[in-house]
Parts: sequence; structure tokens; C-alpha cells
Amino acid sequence: MKGLDTGKDKVKKICDVLKKETLEPAKKEAEEVILQAKAEAEKIIKHAEKESERMHHEARVEIEKNRAIFQASLSQASRQAIELLKQEIEEKLFNKELKAVLMKGIEAPKVIADLINALIKALEKEGLDADLSVYISSAIPAHAVNSLLTENILSKLREKSVLLNESAGGVEVKLHQENMTIDLSLDTLKEIVAQYIRKDFRALFFGSK
Repeated sequence: MKGLDTGKDKVKKICDVLKKETLEPAKKEAEEVILQAKAEAEKIIKHAEKESERMHHEARVEIEKNRAIFQASLSQASRQAIELLKQEIEEKLFNKELKAVLMKGIEAPKVIADLINALIKALEKEGLDADLSVYISSAIPAHAVNSLLTENILSKLREKSVLLNESAGGVEVKLHQENMTIDLSLDTLKEIVAQYIRKDFRALFFGSK
């Protein structure tokens, strides 16, 4: 019996040795590996969280940037659309009506005669009243205008009469010696008048100057 007990003791001692020298170090090493793995996992998670925050921040910045660009583009497009609409209203209403009003005015022989008188007097002051030809629209009878011009004015005209052309209206004065033409046709008169009243028109219709 004693020998058997001794054998059990030897086996136990061997197991204790194996446990101490093999299992415990392995267990300890495994625990260290687990701790390292946990630490690495925590580091990876923290890095991923930071990266996620960075990407989220960058995405938010990019969204805000794109939103700002979109809003700026939309605002600019709106301003352009409004300006185009204003121009269209101005062209169809203001320019058309202005031309119609001027057309009615300069169809009258007296208005044309007064315009010629004023032009030639202005040229006279500048010493440019010699050798002139005056053209008016063929829609207005030349004799009706001539009858309203003074003899002094008619004497300064090369042809002693106004001439007719195919213009829509107004007056053109040709200075032969200077080889120059003063254009006060309908379109020119419209532009001159428009410069003075366009701001008032915009203020009235659009609330701005």
C-alpha cells in the first residue's frame, strides 16, 4: 500500500510540476494576450470613432459648402431672372410706348420744323451753318415743313428745301463741308429721351433706380 501511495504522490507531483511549469504560464500568457487584444481593440475602436467623427465633420463641412454654393447660385440665378424680366418689361412696355409717343410727336410738321430751327441755330453758333442738307421722313410732306421754316433757315439749305428719305421719323442734317451727319432720327431721339426718363420708369415699376 505504501508503494501505491508513493506512486500516486509521484503522479501528483508530476501533475503539479506540469501545471506550474506549463499550464499556469500558458494561462498567464493567454491572459496577457487577451489584455493586449482588448487594449488593441479599444485603440482600434477609438481610432475608428475619431475617424468617423472626422469623416462626419468633413461630410458636414462639404454639405454646408455645397449648400452655400447652391444658395449662391440660386440667388444669382434669381437675380439674373428678375433682371431679364425687368429688361423684357422695359423693352416691351417702356421702349415700345416711348417710341409710340415720340412717333406721334414727330409726325407733326411743326415739331419737325421746330427741331430743324433749333439744330440750325445751334450750328450757326458754332459757325457750321453753311452748305447744309436736311432730311426728314417721306411720311411727312416737305412743303408742310418748308412753310413753317423761316426764310433765313431755308436760305442756309443747299436745296432751299428739306429732303425726304426712308427714315421712320426725326431729322438728319448733313454738313457737306465737314462731311458729317447729325442724326436726330426717331431711334436716336428715343435713346436720348430714354436716358433721362428710364430711371424714373424703373423706380415707378420696380421700386429701384
